[in-house]
Amino acid sequence: MAKVQRKKKVPIDALRALAADPNQVEVRVGGRTVATIGRQRAEELGLVEGGAWTPALAARVDAAAAESLAREAALAFLAKRAWSAAALEERLVKAGHVARAARSAIRALLADGWLDDHAFATGRVEHHRRRGSLSEEALSELLQADGVGEKDAAEVARTGAATESEVRLEVRRAKKAGETAKRVAGKLARRGFDPDTIQDALEHAGYALDE
Repeated sequence: MAKVQRKKKVPIDALRALAADPNQVEVRVGGRTVATIGRQRAEELGLVEGGAWTPALAARVDAAAAESLAREAALAFLAKRAWSAAALEERLVKAGHVARAARSAIRALLADGWLDDHAFATGRVEHHRRRGSLSEEALSELLQADGVGEKDAAEVARTGAATESEVRLEVRRAKKAGETAKRVAGKLARRGFDPDTIQDALEHAGYALDE
C-alpha cells in the first residue's frame, strides 16, 4: 500500500513593521508579502514568525487586510470632511471596497471614536438651518438623509429645531423685508411647521391673516 504524502507546512517567514507606520506589519510567506495588516490584528490572529501558514489562516488574513485597506480609505475621507457612519460605509463600497470589509472598518472606527453620528448630526444642524427655521420633524428627516440613524437624528433634532421665539423673529424680519403672509406661510409649511405655529408667528409679526 502506497504511503500518503503529507503536504509540507508553509511557515510564516516574517512580520515586518512598516517604516511609515509601525502599527502596520507586512506578512511575509514564501519570500513574498502576502498581506499588510495592523499589528494588533496580527496578534489577534495569532500570527508569529515560523508559524504555520494554512488556507484557513490565509483566508482570515485576507479579510483582515481588506478591512485594513477600507479603514485607511475611511480615514482619508474623514480627513477631508465629517461623515455619518452609514454614508461613509456606502462611500467605501462605492470606492470598490468589499461590503463586509467596509462594514467591519466602520464598526472599528465607531468603537475607536473616529466616527460619532450624534456629534456629526449636531454639526449638521447649523448647515441645515442656514436657510431658516426648521421644525423638529423636518430637521430629523434631513439628518437621516445625511445618513444619521433615526435615534440620533431624533435626539439632535429635538434640541436643534427652531424654538417658538426663533420662528416669530424670522417672520418679523420677513415682514420688515416686505414679504407677504402667503409667501412666509408657504416657506414655514415646507419646513415642517404646523398651521397653528405658522398662524401664531404671523399674528405676532402683525400680518393681516387675510393678506
